[in-house]
Amino acid sequence: MARDPRPLPPLNSIRAFEAAARHLNFSRAAEELGVTPGAVSKQVIALEDFIGAQLFERLSDGLGLTLEGRELAESISPAFDMLGGAFNRFSRRPPRSSTFRLSTVASFASQVIVPRLNAFEKRFPNVQLELLTADRLLDFGREEIDLSIRFGAGQWDGLVSSALVEGTLVPVCAPDMPGDAAAIVSSARLIQTFPGNEWEKWQEATGIRFARDRKPFVMEHFLVAMQAVTAGQGVALLHEILVRDLLDAGTIRQFSEPIDWHHTFYAAHPPNAEKRPALRDVLDWLKAELAADA
Repeated sequence: MARDPRPLPPLNSIRAFEAAARHLNFSRAAEELGVTPGAVSKQVIALEDFIGAQLFERLSDGLGLTLEGRELAESISPAFDMLGGAFNRFSRRPPRSSTFRLSTVASFASQVIVPRLNAFEKRFPNVQLELLTADRLLDFGREEIDLSIRFGAGQWDGLVSSALVEGTLVPVCAPDMPGDAAAIVSSARLIQTFPGNEWEKWQEATGIRFARDRKPFVMEHFLVAMQAVTAGQGVALLHEILVRDLLDAGTIRQFSEPIDWHHTFYAAHPPNAEKRPALRDVLDWLKAELAADA
């Protein structure tokens, strides 16, 4: 069958728009896709630039679709249903009892899982771990994932989720950066990694005010923000579990008290997966490891 040769917009932009159109909320669409609201917004803007039309409009009670947005949403929704039906017709490969597929974001994989690979092998000598990294919440029904670890509010449709650690953000800087907390945030460039602007929450918690004449660096990826801090390019509020080893090694230092944050790392899986001994064992082991190091 011949395919229309006309170019399509990036598929990520179409997917972001479809999710945002269903939820009429960029934050909820971002949680579904496992990305930040800023990433969803950028993809929608890219799609609007491609078709030359505005798709969303701000209303008094939230987000709404323009006429073009409604027409596009109605047109592509059946296409996603058809794709789902097409792939559901294929049989999945039979589960391999000796393989455990763990999906998570790169920052959690590198800072938490990788240092514990030897411990995992000792605890589960007959299990082959497959560590997959992605910035989106994968579809368990299609991608054969045993367990997913994601950062968010812990509310994903059709999945059971449990918090692995508390939502704690630690203010960190390079080890040789001088001064107390007030002096540091007044002189150093702030690094912002969350759409909700974690530094506003830090100001409320500490009572320390800082000048706003310098815009912060915005870095959506935790690993990039950590690298910037260690290089002395700025200061950041990063999740405690990600900086724990760096603090112990003296690669970075904490310059004020941590603050509570409304998002953290969750383990997520389908409800029926709880019956699998391998999932229960791995999840219990991981929670015990994190609790022991807290």
